[in-house]
Amino acid sequence: MKKMTKGAIVTGLGVALLLGGGGTLAVWNVEQTANAGTMAAGSMELTSSTGVWTSNLSNNPISDITEYRIVPGEELTYTQQLEVGLEGDQLEATLSVDTSGVTNGFSNNLTLEDFTVTKAGAADAAITAYNGSTDVESGTFTASATLAFDADNQEDMNQELDLTRLAYVLDQKAPTPAS
Repeated sequence: MKKMTKGAIVTGLGVALLLGGGGTLAVWNVEQTANAGTMAAGSMELTSSTGVWTSNLSNNPISDITEYRIVPGEELTYTQQLEVGLEGDQLEATLSVDTSGVTNGFSNNLTLEDFTVTKAGAADAAITAYNGSTDVESGTFTASATLAFDADNQEDMNQELDLTRLAYVLDQKAPTPAS
């Protein structure tokens, strides 16, 4: 046999004996904790106070809107406080008004208009029900809506406008990874 073949056989036999229990193959292992800390998720919160209705004909608060009867030429204004709470280092959100659930029995003579949400002390955070949403941060906002009744016909007598499904929507904006 050649020396190379003999060497390969002896080496293979030596490795087989070591792996097969004829000896030990020692390996070292060291471990260290990462100490990465504790992480917590952020949160979003939207709360509202009880709103107040007023008439342009009296400027007095309406105590029970379900018992109030609007007349042609009258405008009712609804005002409500909203509290927005955003907790998260990278959390951004938008606030909008959802009018999709509002049902109207009137013949298009009672319109919900000028629905705005404004941050206390800042006019630049106003949105309307019809043009989408606005970026918001934590704070107090005032929501205000006007109902104008311009009826000049008999068919709108005893009709109703159901505003119980009017809603404010606080949505997280999709985060944009840094490039």
